[in-house]
Amino acid sequence: MVPTHFNQKFASTTQLWDGTDSEENFRTNCAIEKNYKKLKDLGWLEPNVITYKHNSQGFRDAEFDQQPAGIALGCSHTFGTGVPVEHAWPQQLQNLLGQKIWNLGSGGAALDTCYRLLEYWIENLNVKFVVCAVPSISRYEVFNGNWSNILPSMPLNIKGFDFLEEYQKNYLLYDQNSEMNQRKNLQAMQHICNKHDVPFYYDLMEGFVDARLARDLQHCGTDTQEKLANKFFNIIKGNNT
Repeated sequence: MVPTHFNQKFASTTQLWDGTDSEENFRTNCAIEKNYKKLKDLGWLEPNVITYKHNSQGFRDAEFDQQPAGIALGCSHTFGTGVPVEHAWPQQLQNLLGQKIWNLGSGGAALDTCYRLLEYWIENLNVKFVVCAVPSISRYEVFNGNWSNILPSMPLNIKGFDFLEEYQKNYLLYDQNSEMNQRKNLQAMQHICNKHDVPFYYDLMEGFVDARLARDLQHCGTDTQEKLANKFFNIIKGNNT
């Protein structure tokens, strides 16, 4: 069964807004003088400067085919929330390598999500390598009829998730729980790639997540996306010491 993810609900559609890059947040920022100036300086006031075109699987990419390709995994930073698709790091890395890379980034994804997507798509695409911008360590997934991403800021007293409220408090009380979950997922993803004789590269996104220069003023902006693409390029080419 094809694994679910947040953006799947937008399959085969083109959206003008996505997640925190919402029209409501944009209008709110425009009403704040310093934020309006920042948006203007960054060029985000141009109409329809960003669109989100989803393929039939809900990913921000063209329709999948069987050409040899890499796959990029991650959360909204990989999806490219708040930046044009050509500036998202998977597209920039694709240009640097001259090799197709499918963008499997999904809004709000946990590393659990990346594991599920990798497990399925490595079997169903012609995958030559895997790159992952590791989502925030404090996110995790639970199954409650469907897989749902649980973020630390998410209110859990809502219907359907109230059973998690006490668990969330205790789980996040100790960083060791999140660190162990991260290590297990990364090792499992490495194992899957080894089984398919596919290189696996990842980055913990340290120093990237606070750039706040995308249109929502929360996500990585174009400069930071470029830095991450170049970092992966150097890792893949063995240019890092």
